Amino acid sequence: MVNILKREIVITADGSSTIRLCEEDECYHSVNGALAESLHIFINNGLNRFLNEKRASVEPIHKCISILEIGLGTGLNCILTAIEALKHKDLIFNYIAIEKYPVTVQELKCLNYENFLGRDYNSILEKIHSVQWGVSEKILNNFNLTKIERDIKELEGDSLKGVISNVDIVYFDAFSPNIQPELWSREIFKGLFSMMSGGSILITYSSRGSVKIALRESGFSVKRLKGPSGKRHITLATRPDTF
Repeated sequence: MVNILKREIVITADGSSTIRLCEEDECYHSVNGALAESLHIFINNGLNRFLNEKRASVEPIHKCISILEIGLGTGLNCILTAIEALKHKDLIFNYIAIEKYPVTVQELKCLNYENFLGRDYNSILEKIHSVQWGVSEKILNNFNLTKIERDIKELEGDSLKGVISNVDIVYFDAFSPNIQPELWSREIFKGLFSMMSGGSILITYSSRGSVKIALRESGFSVKRLKGPSGKRHITLATRPDTF
């Protein structure tokens, strides 16, 4: 069980901050660079890969892109996605993030993302964390955010299907299999598979063999990709009808 009472802010190798779970010695992002990790995995190999492949295909890209993040955490993946949305004003982004242990206001104040993203983007980050839980709100003209404060394990049942469906991209950024192996199960991935649209993808930092097996048993095709600094590989999972 993750202890949410003992957390601290730490600075990673690229200068960007993250949160560390003290007793488990588990960080929300890579100590080799929080910002670099999020950009490499979830933006470049997740969002941009999906958009580039779709634009190159014969089928027209959907105007609305639905993204589900498992583990909102500090909001870094969310704000980086919002920044990318500014480059694609012909598209509408609907971003849904599930988080069981929201960060505190004090923790948010200690994060240093504005040093890298600029003060203009810091206001977007503040909007992300001020959005009321369970309510869809417009963060940008083409970026809507819904935050859900629930246990990821509820994906095994039907309780979230009324809220989440036809997902195009999944950012699977839960705590590692070392800390919460139950979140990386076949049951969880089957729940995700059932919510995803045709031609969708799931991207995650974990390349553990048991994770890839669980993904394949849930119906995904699995591919190993080059990882960010300090990590050899990451995992891309796609529905069989993707690309």
